[in-house]
Amino acid sequence: MNRIANTRRQSRGFTLVELCTSVGICAALVGQAVPAMGKLRQEQKLRVSAEALASDLRLARSEAARLGDSVYFRISGRGANACYVMYIGRRDDCDCAGGRPVCLRAGSQIIKAEWLPTGQSLRLSSNAETLQFQHRQGLVTQTGSIDLGLSGGQTIRQVVAITGRVRSCYVGTQKVGGMPRCA
Repeated sequence: MNRIANTRRQSRGFTLVELCTSVGICAALVGQAVPAMGKLRQEQKLRVSAEALASDLRLARSEAARLGDSVYFRISGRGANACYVMYIGRRDDCDCAGGRPVCLRAGSQIIKAEWLPTGQSLRLSSNAETLQFQHRQGLVTQTGSIDLGLSGGQTIRQVVAITGRVRSCYVGTQKVGGMPRCA
């Protein structure tokens, strides 16, 4: 009886093989989780930037009503060097492509200008260069869509209807969670 008790006391703890196996399993799990977390972080940045863009489009519509003047929303540049500027004045009078917002005529005034964050893989493109939000009914004279996407393929589209309302959807085969697919 005493011999069995001594054997049990001596065999407490983990063996080296058990410890190495546990560390190997943990390393494999962490190796799978780190890339997934990076992708999740990129998708979150895409969502935040897309929501900011949608918010700015809604702001353009409300500013047109508040100011009693047409508000223009112009997208300049392509890809990672893209920006957009919101202004009052004449169509195609203001631009932000040179790194800062500039208007050609003195009567034009910039309301807001935004650039894509540098060092990120976000891309901005649009099928309409300038959208004009009218002040009377809040209508947009040229409807369009603005795509904001990752270089990996996930893309969120902001669709601006003729009524000036904005809706978001995803484009392509890579789903963006909680968002409908564009028709």
